[in-house]
Amino acid sequence: MTHLKQLSHALTTPLLTGLALLSSGSVWAHPGHDELLENSSLMAGLLHPLTGFDHLVMLIGVGFIASQMAQRTHAVRVMVSAIVLLLAGMAMGALSGFATGIEAMILASVGVAAVALYRRQGAASTLLSTLAVSLVLFHGWAHGLEASGNALAGFATGMIGSASLLISTGYLLGRKVSPKWQSAMVAVSGVVLVLAG
Repeated sequence: MTHLKQLSHALTTPLLTGLALLSSGSVWAHPGHDELLENSSLMAGLLHPLTGFDHLVMLIGVGFIASQMAQRTHAVRVMVSAIVLLLAGMAMGALSGFATGIEAMILASVGVAAVALYRRQGAASTLLSTLAVSLVLFHGWAHGLEASGNALAGFATGMIGSASLLISTGYLLGRKVSPKWQSAMVAVSGVVLVLAG
């Protein structure tokens, strides 16, 4: 237990500093995205979850949620579901063109994930965790709207690769960091998103 406390204290300052740096406009999820798409849709997809702060936080948050599952098969199901929902959202955004409220749902997903991590036991936790992972759909939806038909396949391929890496990283970190710290990190990130928006 002492080692976990030391680890969480050692991670707190760098994580909060990183969150503050990432909240600058240049690394937000959506502005300036068109130039990347014009040059290489695959590269844009690979980089976007790493440089889009809202996606970075949510995907690591999904990994945190998966790390709290009692059985490994449940953890894998959570991670795979998030990837499938991300792809489904991209398809729905590309096909529908409907954009009203997408950014609000993306922001809400971070808040729901923070609460789900805080309430890590019981039926309410299961419901909140399911809801948080389901809201990943809107992260994909936003990109289905942005990417043109020609760029969408390459972008989706790159984004799924990076998203899988971030979810796995969140899972591995979540096995080492207390759920209360996980919740606090996601909640602070949500506040940064609101203030920067």
